[in-house]
Amino acid sequence: MSHEHHHGSPAGHHHPPAPAPSALTAEAVRRVFAITLILNLAVAAAKGGYGVLTGSIAVGSDAIHAVLDASSNVLALVSLRLARAPADDRHPYGRQKIEILAAVGIGVLIVFGLFELCEAAIRSVLGKSAAPHIGWGGFVVVTATMVTNFFIARYEERRGHALHSALLCADAQHTRSDVYASIAVLLSFVGVRLGWRFADPVGAVCVIGLVGRAAWLVFRDNVPTLIDSAVLDPARVAALTGQAAQVKQVTRVRSRGLRSSVHLELRIDVDPTMSVSDAHELTQEIERTLRAEFPGLSDVTIHAAPAPASSKS
Repeated sequence: MSHEHHHGSPAGHHHPPAPAPSALTAEAVRRVFAITLILNLAVAAAKGGYGVLTGSIAVGSDAIHAVLDASSNVLALVSLRLARAPADDRHPYGRQKIEILAAVGIGVLIVFGLFELCEAAIRSVLGKSAAPHIGWGGFVVVTATMVTNFFIARYEERRGHALHSALLCADAQHTRSDVYASIAVLLSFVGVRLGWRFADPVGAVCVIGLVGRAAWLVFRDNVPTLIDSAVLDPARVAALTGQAAQVKQVTRVRSRGLRSSVHLELRIDVDPTMSVSDAHELTQEIERTLRAEFPGLSDVTIHAAPAPASSKS
């Protein structure tokens, strides 16, 4: 460290960005989406076919929900291929945010589907649609698809956490809402069998509410990442950093990225007489402490600057 650098310019320790997720992990995520795509297409076909045969708005709404599930699977498969490209000069942090962007795209698809559901429900309430003819076959179809969606959602969520995939977790939220929607449809079937004409549109309205909730959850969990909201608690990071005796003050804590790939930047004040080698050892010690507490750290930059005269000794 030069004299000028020692007294004025920040001395830093920078850990290079972690490589893109392994091909093995990417292939595992892709396999999950391929399996769920096939299952969602089967569910959509079953619900859509029965909705057309019976004229049930509730079943038709649920079928649109299933089609959105399948569409989001296709979107996910495409985005995964793009997101796993390695970091380069133009994309030094990699392309993992493409996965988050695709997750938000799932939410957008859900919102578009809501408009279709609302239109069908309003037409039914206004009496512009004939009352559906629900047989026992309807109960069998919806129950079977409900069980299928339950296992799809559990499978996606379990694999999403295991593979640290925000996209899988977002899709699991979407699929889980299908289970609740199917319950609303079954209840509407009971009402129709009892002769309650408004049971079908009421069931459709329940589905609309559940679809809207799914959209909100997807946006809530992913939009903050796109706008670089803090991923780690600054107070917790500062407290851990300040445990090192040589740190006079933590003046900056910034974090962004995905939970599984966090980029962290710190600025600390140290004794102005500290040598470059001592500052380097200090930043390495701090980094080891932070990585033990936050396993998702992929890129850590620590700037060590000489403390001003007013800082504590």
